[in-house]
Amino acid sequence: MSAVTPRETEVIRWMAAGKTAAEIGTILGISPITVNTHIANAKMKLGVFKETALVAATLRNGIIR
Repeated sequence: MSAVTPRETEVIRWMAAGKTAAEIGTILGISPITVNTHIANAKMKLGVFKETALVAATLRNGIIR
């Protein structure tokens, strides 16, 4: 399992707060496409297929609190 990058972690934190890709993009000053790329990369690294599973995996592994 590859380490999740700080930017991927930041995106996941906003996802856990209920923000959409468009909202996260506005907050971070990046495009929603880039947000979705970070999400896809993090899902691949953690071996999950759904965004809810991504948030759960990061919580379970102590990546976010």
